[in-house]
Amino acid sequence: MGTSVMGVLFSLGAGEMKSKHLEFWLTWNNNAEKLRLPVLPPKVSVKIGHQYTDIDLVAIGEATIIGDPELDEYSFSTVWPERFDPGICDYDGFPSPEEFVATIKRWKNTGYPIRFTVTGSSINSPVTIRDFSYEWDGFDVEFSLTLKEYRFVTLESTNVNIQFQTTGKGTRPDTRMAKVSSTKKKDSDSKESLVDKYLSRGKPKLK
Repeated sequence: MGTSVMGVLFSLGAGEMKSKHLEFWLTWNNNAEKLRLPVLPPKVSVKIGHQYTDIDLVAIGEATIIGDPELDEYSFSTVWPERFDPGICDYDGFPSPEEFVATIKRWKNTGYPIRFTVTGSSINSPVTIRDFSYEWDGFDVEFSLTLKEYRFVTLESTNVNIQFQTTGKGTRPDTRMAKVSSTKKKDSDSKESLVDKYLSRGKPKLK
């Protein structure tokens, strides 16, 4: 049994970038801090993956079980200039390249996700900073940024009955409720894998 991953790569072309009024925003801590890219990237590459598990069944052969979708991944490259240039810049009054680099590094090291938004498009997602590389010539910063969609996982606590027995004579078990934390996602216990469902119907077992 093996696992394969399908990736789909597409880009927003330069023509689409120019025909729409797009704004690229990176925000942290529920918009407490914001960065707007002064120079629009020529394109954004979006990778959409999905998990598949291939299995071999007796008398049937190879079959595929469709798993869960993977997290989307965004990547783009552009420049953060030192000074405003009306020929390439989308707005004026942006931070210096040094401030931009320091902010991205600080956000990355906080351990919290940020939000990536492109106005005028469907991109509006919490993400983690997976790769940040740049070149600085003493003035402008040319950089590449890779972001991966972040999925918020909700944890739940479960109340269980645990009997605490004592060694003294004439004592009775203590049946107080104990609160036990669970790290499983909600509804995960009620899910049954497709393989288990398949085998429960009396089909041929896996090799």
